[in-house]
Amino acid sequence: MKDQDQYISVIKFPTFVSISLIILSAIYFGFLSHALQKPGLTRTQTFIYSPLLVILLFLVATWVVTLMSTHLKIRPRWLQQLSKWMLVHVFYPLSKALAFITLSHKGVLIESFLNFNNETVLTDQQDIHNSNILVLLPHCLQKDDCTVRITTDIINCEECGGCDIATIKKLVETQKVDAAVATGGSLARKLIADKDPDVIVAVACHRDLVDGVRDAWSFPVYAILNERPKGPCHETRVSLASIEFAIKRFK
Repeated sequence: MKDQDQYISVIKFPTFVSISLIILSAIYFGFLSHALQKPGLTRTQTFIYSPLLVILLFLVATWVVTLMSTHLKIRPRWLQQLSKWMLVHVFYPLSKALAFITLSHKGVLIESFLNFNNETVLTDQQDIHNSNILVLLPHCLQKDDCTVRITTDIINCEECGGCDIATIKKLVETQKVDAAVATGGSLARKLIADKDPDVIVAVACHRDLVDGVRDAWSFPVYAILNERPKGPCHETRVSLASIEFAIKRFK
């Protein structure tokens, strides 16, 4: 990825959320200043504007905390979880809405969101040694003509070297962490529920990764985009260095 693309991928999501909050604030204070052209607010106006101001201040305050969480570990735990919930359920939809209005490229916004999420996960996990790390892989990493269908445990891989599964198998065995292959969102959710990992290192395409990060928001999910030289869902590849980097950071 070119340096400029990498830079845009990092800043786009936080920039879009910040602009969205500025627009919401401008709309609120625009209507409020219009209402205040007459002396005093009516009871109905007070009933409308007061809770809206509280909501606006809450959004801004939690966004500031979320921004801080990319380089500062948030304590206490409840505030960390609130920040994560707001990130995936409020701030991401806000940025999507602005991207839709401005006709921005959806893939770049998702990459930026995943980069932002990864920074918060790395910060949250600093100085923590996790013993239960799950590497969650998509089935499309496997070669189409492979006679061994790997659906959950990659230990079944016969290591022919035709895809990245064999190398990942050796990596997770060396690092002594768990790995699984999910054929869809339902199986991924079941694997997470069964294994209850401390940290998830997830590999998938843009759409599946962002859905997975949002579904499993209460877990630390470090997201790695797969590469698709042959198109979507077909013999994809992944950066083994990225998986190894994540495992070593979380152990």
